[in-house]
Amino acid sequence: MKRNKLFRLLVSIFLVPWGMILLLLAGESPKGILALVSGLGVSFVVAGTVSAFREIAIVRTESEDAAEDIANRLQTRLQQPPPLGLRLVSQQRRGYDGYYSWAISTEPCELFCAGRSVLHRIDADFAARKFAPVEQVMLRKLQEGSVIRILFLDPRSDLVSRLAREEGQNEQQLLSDLATSLDICERLYALLKEANLPPRAELHIRVYDQVPYFAYHRDNELVIVGFYFATALGSSSAAFEVTDLESQNRFEGHFTSIFERSHSTRILEEVSSQRAVPFMNHALVRDIRATLEKGAN
Repeated sequence: MKRNKLFRLLVSIFLVPWGMILLLLAGESPKGILALVSGLGVSFVVAGTVSAFREIAIVRTESEDAAEDIANRLQTRLQQPPPLGLRLVSQQRRGYDGYYSWAISTEPCELFCAGRSVLHRIDADFAARKFAPVEQVMLRKLQEGSVIRILFLDPRSDLVSRLAREEGQNEQQLLSDLATSLDICERLYALLKEANLPPRAELHIRVYDQVPYFAYHRDNELVIVGFYFATALGSSSAAFEVTDLESQNRFEGHFTSIFERSHSTRILEEVSSQRAVPFMNHALVRDIRATLEKGAN
């Protein structure tokens, strides 16, 4: 799309000098064929100027207005009863109780959480409920034999500034949220080094560099999604339970695909059946820390 826009703008600009050349060739009082050349030159100049103005000043505004209008209409439509396969469970994702049934359960769970920063939001909601810190809760769930997968945005991604701008927050705030998620990972690793876990316990925490179209939460059979909208903070959007298996598979497939394509350089922390001790990618942590420190300055 950007290449197409640049091409259209260059063509528009190109018409103007060609029109001026034709006007010069026609002279001051063109007659006959020169009058036709003069008229063509005027047409080129006018068309090029108008087209360039439209590309620079109008099309961008129209696109932004259209995107905002579509986002607003989609958000309104999603909150009306009920889109196929979705059931509105909360007008706001932040603080919704359904996200935290796994934390108070004493049974093993299969948990998959994916979004922009994920862990910082879970930790804030735990603190508001007077729960233990999220790394302690995750340790307990792993000791119960749970399988936990976490995906959050790579702070080194070029998407960070764009996503922050779309949500109406500054880039430093989003980087701060991601730094909090990284802190949690490091505290969890320190706990895991001293813990004994059952063989069935698994932990996989990875970062990714792709547009997160929605936030995803699965606790066993319970699947909750929340959508991102321009100019609205993600955690302020509504939460929807995905009610049928086909839709659940479709939503999970998006992040499962990202998860499976995450090569070793994006694996942040792991406990797996093939690894006897917890693993932390310290090189990746150092690289991310350097990016976060640079963004904070």
